[in-house]
Formats: sequence, structure tokens, C-alpha cells
Amino acid sequence: MRLASKIVLLFCSVLTTSLVHAQNQVSIIYQAPVDKIETSIKQHLKASSEISETLALINDTFRLDAPLQIIFGGEEGPLFDGDSLQILIPYHFVKEVESRFVTAEYDDSGRSIAEATIDAVMHTLFHELAHALIFMHELPIVGKEEDAADSLASVLLIELFNEGQEIAISTADLFNLESTDSETFEEDDFWDEHSLDVQRYYSTLCHVYGSNPEEYAHIAEDADFSEDRTELCIEEYNSLSHSWFTLLAPYTHDDQASQK
Repeated sequence: MRLASKIVLLFCSVLTTSLVHAQNQVSIIYQAPVDKIETSIKQHLKASSEISETLALINDTFRLDAPLQIIFGGEEGPLFDGDSLQILIPYHFVKEVESRFVTAEYDDSGRSIAEATIDAVMHTLFHELAHALIFMHELPIVGKEEDAADSLASVLLIELFNEGQEIAISTADLFNLESTDSETFEEDDFWDEHSLDVQRYYSTLCHVYGSNPEEYAHIAEDADFSEDRTELCIEEYNSLSHSWFTLLAPYTHDDQASQK
């Protein structure tokens, strides 16, 4: 009887733990759009296989200490709100991203504007997820947390998605387009928690190149990286990838992230 009781208790404990982990997942909420443009964006996001795949991958990979919501819509964001445990991404942000790619005639790059827009949204989701993971698990971060979030977003895209490098490249190009907003810099540009958009552009390209120098050799040439910088990109990406997966190992299912 004692053995049977212990088995029942063990089963109940395992079941309870499994239920807690199942409940502490990421979910997506689409808020009501305010106009036809937002309605179109909401419909596109809900129909996107990339968004649903991103959600499934996050839930399959990471263990969370509490439920996390991704909220599309509203006015605030993109940002992670630690008080509500919500990632906020307004529809107007998605529209702004699309408009930048349209103005730049990004179709000429070989990746459609629709693809590039979803790419940027995916990177944004992983960037804000990085903030959530850092907050929930009190991960040690040396340097700017915004830079750390950028690097984790790139690493996760590159390592977990078949076209991860292409997604990161679209995002880098968006940073480059955003960098043209200011012809001159002011003091607050330098003490801001974010690196300059042009720095984010080159850093992201560096990570893509470093992840596969042979396939993305053209990046180093197009970005005019020096020979020393190309070597450092390889070392930097390998170090970032190893460091992030080491830090996150205790917080992934089966204590490991399934790399592609």
C-alpha cells in the first residue's frame, strides 16, 4: 500500500508539473483594429504561417515561469512590459515597417515586401522575447540589454529557422533604412539604451556572415568589412551562440534548445 501511495503521489506530482508548464506558455491576442488598414494588417498576421510557427517554436523550446502574452494592436510598443508580462506590438508599427520597404522598393532585393515585413516582425518578437527571458529568469547581462536582445533575436532566428539568415538580413536592411531618418546626431542618440540604427545594421550583418562565412561571403564584401573584421564576426557569432544557449539551457524543454 505504501508503494502504491508513493506511485500515485509521484504521478500526481509529474502531472501537476506538466500542467504548470503547459499553462506557462506564450499566447497571441489580436486586439480589435480601429480602421481598414489595421483590419488588413490583423488579417495578414493571423493568416501568416510564420507567426504561428514562431509561436509554436517558442512554446516547444522555452520553459517560462509565468504565462506570456503577445498583444498585437494598441498604441504602445514594440516593447516588453514586465508588470503585465506582455509583448506589445501595435498594428501601426507593422504598417510603418511595410511602408519603409515599399518606399525603398525592396522587391528589387529578391525578397518580397510582404516577406520582409513579416521578417522584421519575427525579429521584433524574438527581441522582445529576449527581454522577457532576461526579466523572468534574471539572466546576467553584461553591456546594453538592448544589444543583448538584438543578438539573441539573431541567434534564435539563425539557429532555429531554415531561412533564419534571410530573416535577419531583412531586419538589418530595415535598421539601415531607419538610420536615414537623421542626418545629424544629437547627444541623446549616444546615451540612448539602443545602439544607433546603423550600428544595429552592421552588427546584424556581422552575425549573419559569422554564422556561415562561405554562404554569406558577399555580405562581407558588400558591407566592406576588413579582413580582421570578418574573422572577428566569425568568432563573435560563435561566442554569442554558445553563450546564449548555455545561459538558456536550464530554461528550455529537456534543458536544450533544438537547433536546426
